[in-house]
Amino acid sequence: MKNFSVDADQRQLLEELTATLIPTTDTPGAKEVSAHLFVWKMIDDCSTTADRAKFIKGMSAFDAAAKAASGKSFARCEPAQRESFLAAIEAGKETDPDVNFFYSTAKKLTILAYSSSQYFLTKVQVYELVPSRWHGCVPVKPQLRAAS
Repeated sequence: MKNFSVDADQRQLLEELTATLIPTTDTPGAKEVSAHLFVWKMIDDCSTTADRAKFIKGMSAFDAAAKAASGKSFARCEPAQRESFLAAIEAGKETDPDVNFFYSTAKKLTILAYSSSQYFLTKVQVYELVPSRWHGCVPVKPQLRAAS
């Protein structure tokens, strides 16, 4: 990254967070589409210096809150512990604004990464360029005028 640096624990934390938000089932999850790398890239390239600092500070606060809730860092928690911790944040039980900023930013960017991934756009919601297909052989049905 050009504008800030992260350590291996922070990388793992974000990777596990994205994997918890969009888990792997019979379809690929966020980890398989590398959503965590997209989040890092967006934070690096598209965020202000203040937002980058707030994101990193919120990440530390998020991990500290996870340790307080379960006794382990978020990346080392069991999947059920991770889900219950995220459910508590979603329910508004976490009042630290840095944690909420980090979580909401990471969640928003994870969803964006997944919904713009090659897998999603070729297998789930097939993308077609505008104006889409032209069906020249389909007759146009006349519409009845509504009585005014």
